[in-house]
Amino acid sequence: MSDYIPTEVVVDILSRLPVKTLIRFRCVSKTWFSLISTHDFITMHLNRTLSNTKDPPYLLFRHFNEETEKENFAFLSYEDPFPDDHFSNSKHPNFVNPKPYWQDYEFFDYPSDFIELHCPYKSSNEFWFIVGISNGLVCMVDDTPSNTPYDIVPILWNPSIHKSVFLPSPGVRLPSSYEPMEYLGFGYDPITDDYKVVRLVYLHGWDERSFQGEEPSVVQIYSLRTNAWRTIPGPGHRYIIKEQSLSVFVNGSVHWLAHVGNVDTDSEDDYSDDDPPCNVIFTFNIRDEVFCKMDVPKYYEDTFDLNMMVALVGDKLGLVPGNFNLWSSKACYSVWVMKEYGLAESWTKLYNIRIGPDLENVVGFAKNEVIVNKYGTLLSYNPRKRERSDPGIEALSTSFYMDTYMESLVLLNVEDDALRKQAKSSTASKGIRAKVKRKRKVGVSFKQAGKGSAGLMQKLMLKPRKSRKREGSATRTNTLQTGESSSKQMKKVKNKTKEVA
Repeated sequence: MSDYIPTEVVVDILSRLPVKTLIRFRCVSKTWFSLISTHDFITMHLNRTLSNTKDPPYLLFRHFNEETEKENFAFLSYEDPFPDDHFSNSKHPNFVNPKPYWQDYEFFDYPSDFIELHCPYKSSNEFWFIVGISNGLVCMVDDTPSNTPYDIVPILWNPSIHKSVFLPSPGVRLPSSYEPMEYLGFGYDPITDDYKVVRLVYLHGWDERSFQGEEPSVVQIYSLRTNAWRTIPGPGHRYIIKEQSLSVFVNGSVHWLAHVGNVDTDSEDDYSDDDPPCNVIFTFNIRDEVFCKMDVPKYYEDTFDLNMMVALVGDKLGLVPGNFNLWSSKACYSVWVMKEYGLAESWTKLYNIRIGPDLENVVGFAKNEVIVNKYGTLLSYNPRKRERSDPGIEALSTSFYMDTYMESLVLLNVEDDALRKQAKSSTASKGIRAKVKRKRKVGVSFKQAGKGSAGLMQKLMLKPRKSRKREGSATRTNTLQTGESSSKQMKKVKNKTKEVA
């Protein structure tokens, strides 16, 4: 067909097709394989997808099942993620549930209303920390507790094309006398067509209050185009990102909830009386790589007894503050959006979420529903009808994650092991990973994100892992053995040469 149709027309037609179809079409011919895998075609297809407002995105949902000890990923419908008739016999007439009749059936025991995803790599902990999603790429991070200085292992995963790449480790060696409290963000710069990971690390001593003035933050940027990390000047002591704060990428910037104020290390409150702290939204522009701040609604500027978080509500920046006493029968969250980005006066309250006590945090937003976590039980709340439903999903509270997801071909033109080899080489010198059980304090709290004010300033006890040799040490051992045998052979050759002479 391509012999009779101009190439431009073929490219235009192909760029309008869904990802799964294009993956199959790469098998048509070598020409189509090369065409669909080019950077220009991937960018064209991405731009088409971004401009398409007819097809709704998926919802990427993740939870960790404590019974099966498995991390589960799935695509859900943005229109109706947890249908009411999901468990009906009429919808699944031939389905036989493997569970005994006395056990409760769960949402993921039944098929058809979701697409199960298979993450290619298993976290060294219970589950990956998801930094964010951009243009079909999921940025995830695994921490590396060991007898070596603290570091992280980041990967980029595109589940729609079943491809992932390891990124090189940042490689910053943190002093043993300090604990890292770190915050991460992920975003895309359309001007340079580059994906970036930003990492802020605050260093503080064993005194829980001492970190707010001891050391400036370390800021590192990873660029996918260069496949390298670099360090840039940090924002200083004035901005302290709130512990447990997750990031949101919108309008070209990463956003965190933070406190701002002049630090006074001699004061019991850690802030000077002349400049008391206030809540702000701390931003990092992915393109310009500069830090700024945005105001929150006036009522929440100096209120600190809130389980507050930034969020993405539709395509707008959102703020979700909650009551201090989450165990009260009147506990609720309210949902705010910034209707005009950057204008504080445009903050508008949309509705309250009232589900009763034990409402821990908001997990995410669908078209007409809000998904919340009630201490390990997932609930769906319809703010218009003020009704809630239980899809039958129970998991580790901190493992719940949900965000909109758009399919793309990004990473299709990246070699499978190109980035991974560099990542391994940067960490090969760590040698044998010992069995350890170490406490550490994590600002974004890889395993505690979302616990809010009830979990502030808590230390994590990480699970010990089995000792294992890494590839770097094994390679070095083989090299030494080869070198020894070759030297013996050289001696034998010299001896024989002398005997002949």
